[in-house]
Amino acid sequence: MTMDPYGQWMGTPMDEGEVDDLLQSSGWGVVSLADGDDPYSLPISFGYTGDAVYFAFIQDSPTNTKVEFIADGTTARLLVTDIRARFDWQSVAVTGPVEAVDPQGDRWDALRDSLSDNAWFSTDFERAPSVRGLQGWRLDPDEVRGLEVRPDDA
Repeated sequence: MTMDPYGQWMGTPMDEGEVDDLLQSSGWGVVSLADGDDPYSLPISFGYTGDAVYFAFIQDSPTNTKVEFIADGTTARLLVTDIRARFDWQSVAVTGPVEAVDPQGDRWDALRDSLSDNAWFSTDFERAPSVRGLQGWRLDPDEVRGLEVRPDDA
């Protein structure tokens, strides 16, 4: 088997189990959205169910950029990394359309459960009287790519 001469820098593909493990254990990443040529990225806490990614935004003002950039059907990319050293890291990108999760609908429990399981999120947060405008979102993966470098690969 020939080693990729750039694998130590660019990474090699992760298998599905490794991707799931990172998404289950991380609970935070950076979601990127775009409006035409205008990009917008922000760190988020997320939950992962094995087939979808859930996250929530707080609309704390009428002019929240994140709220302006997201709508049902918008394509989003979530980037999750675990970087331990220069030659010991993993990176997963999940890309797909997002869908608003209705607080009164069937998927709200899935959102709350997934956030409680592995996100940096407390379900008490959604009930805080000072929090208004909590919006839940589901990202349905169209593409999931994972790359990694392990010390043995370098």
